[in-house]
Amino acid sequence: MKIKITTDVTTSIPKEIADKNDIEFVEFYLNINGKPTKELSEINREKFMNEAKFMTPYPTSNFPSPQNYLEAFQKVEDNGYDEILHIGLSLNISGALNSARVAAKRIKKTKITVYDSGIMGPSQGTMVLMARKLLKKGKSVEEVIKYLESEKLKIYGAGCSENFDILFKTGRVKKGAGITVMSSLMRLKPLFELNFEKGVTGIGGGMGFRGAIKKIVANIIEKTDDKITYDLFMTDAGAPKLLKRLEEEIVKVRKIKNIHYWPMVSMMIHTCGKGSIIGTLSPTLDEI
Repeated sequence: MKIKITTDVTTSIPKEIADKNDIEFVEFYLNINGKPTKELSEINREKFMNEAKFMTPYPTSNFPSPQNYLEAFQKVEDNGYDEILHIGLSLNISGALNSARVAAKRIKKTKITVYDSGIMGPSQGTMVLMARKLLKKGKSVEEVIKYLESEKLKIYGAGCSENFDILFKTGRVKKGAGITVMSSLMRLKPLFELNFEKGVTGIGGGMGFRGAIKKIVANIIEKTDDKITYDLFMTDAGAPKLLKRLEEEIVKVRKIKNIHYWPMVSMMIHTCGKGSIIGTLSPTLDEI
């Protein structure tokens, strides 16, 4: 039985790791100057990261259509796979999963299971890698989903953005005189977490990067378990030194087996902005 995993490029899994693990991406779109542009194959990440905040109008995002998913699933079927497990972006964040479900009904030969990960970004990516490892061990899709359901609430990711500018542009934070002045004078860095209820959720602000890292680590202590051995997935948008500072603080408070470095994908840069960092803890893949 040949089983293929498909997922959204928003997982932040580097392409070389996806290729090595036989994972197929479905791309999202960013509307740049009114033109839908595929975020992986048609956007230069570095260029977008440096120029996005100056773009007028600010780009908007689009999830894939049922036709996009149909083409991806058809490609997998044509390559001789018997089954597809699609691990999708949370419906709390995007309607992409509904597009995948519509497309799956139009594939008649290959069995397709569309699974709502309930999350996005690196947290979703770690679930994809868990699933791949289990499939390699001969587990069925049903067994994989049962495992993911039992483990996913043990995954936690949190980070910070450089400033409120991008959050204002995307409308995630409403711009007003009070917060604009306060964030500037106090050097506030917006904090966020990736959770299984609302996706990307604000968790306040830190005074400067030192204060931001301190608050991120406090959240990690509160929402993870000191008895679990984790893998740490570090993700950034052009802020490697800051990312390293966060990593150094996380390893002081939790048992970390492996550390991975993933560049932040364009869609998340669009949401969080250049200079953003995320630390994601997942039960170590070595124990699967």
